[in-house]
Amino acid sequence: MPRRLAASLFLLASCLPGAALAQTTWVCSLSHDLVRLVCLADDAPGDAAAAASAVTAAAAPAVTATVNGTRFPLDPRRLWTVELWSPATEPERVAELARATICYRSPGCSVVMSGPLARR
Repeated sequence: MPRRLAASLFLLASCLPGAALAQTTWVCSLSHDLVRLVCLADDAPGDAAAAASAVTAAAAPAVTATVNGTRFPLDPRRLWTVELWSPATEPERVAELARATICYRSPGCSVVMSGPLARR
């Protein structure tokens, strides 16, 4: 029994850092002309341990999917843009599009909208 308990604790401990590394919050807003969604990873972690986890996660993100040559989860060190091709007018649809295109099946990914359209 102690062997099983030790093995279970080891497995649990090995899974926890991976779960912490997968957490990414993206802050998205529209460009001034409202035809481009611009997203950047939030780089304000709560403490030094979270900052170290974020650096480790950025160095080696686990790939969950590849769509048209883009690997997910996206690289949090980079600014990402999504062309809308026409001015955005519906805040709910813009937020839904941001979640779908920035997070695409990435575990622990979330999007926070900011800017004038998000306040309407």
